[in-house]
Amino acid sequence: MGVSQRDTVANAATNDFSSATANEELARALFNRQWSVYQKFIDYDLMQHREVYGRLRRVLVEETAGSFSFLDVACGDAGASVGALLGTRIASYHGIDLSAPALDLARGQVVRLPCPATLEHGDFAAALRRRSEPVDVVWLGQSLHHLDSPGKLAVMRDLRRLLPDRGLFLLWEPTRFADESREAWLDRFEERWHARRTVLTGEEWSAMVEHVRAADFPETQSGWLEMGREAGFGETAELLQAPFDLARVFRFRA
Repeated sequence: MGVSQRDTVANAATNDFSSATANEELARALFNRQWSVYQKFIDYDLMQHREVYGRLRRVLVEETAGSFSFLDVACGDAGASVGALLGTRIASYHGIDLSAPALDLARGQVVRLPCPATLEHGDFAAALRRRSEPVDVVWLGQSLHHLDSPGKLAVMRDLRRLLPDRGLFLLWEPTRFADESREAWLDRFEERWHARRTVLTGEEWSAMVEHVRAADFPETQSGWLEMGREAGFGETAELLQAPFDLARVFRFRA
């Protein structure tokens, strides 16, 4: 290899490294901006996290027999889930998330659990397709609605495959009224949230609305329950409406 060729390869490698570093820094900056907004939602309980995760804890305490393994799908920083799991009979924890910065935060949370805990970086739908290890309880909150209906059903089928008889799948997702279109739900979301936007800056509010209108595809209540039945769950039920009748918590039992 001549000198000029070697220099070209070295420069290309340097450029690739610089681009990768810049992309990582950009991704982390974007995450930090979005996470600060999400933290406001938690701090001010705008999405009723306390009630939702309180209900999750209640189910874990009252409806699990003995110790259980727990799969946290799209776990984020895992803080709310860990809070709900403390004091339960949890035997193992596994979290999956696409965001590396979120998993960095999750590592500081899962050490609080009195059990082995693992974290997996990747797309949850792909991770569930690959997974063969069974699990007793699955929690999936505010993420499945980003997929289209066939994609949602495919995830539910994978979860049913992983759950033993009487295993639990708990789901918290945006939910439309029976005869409500997606556009009508989006309008209702914007209208009902507008009164609570005072804790957000104008830029944060605009970014949130833009994200929801581009990426949220809620099902109706009957739609979520029917997907559960089609995926093979024997028992399906709604547990909670939160917040502002825009989202609901469902329980599916294998």
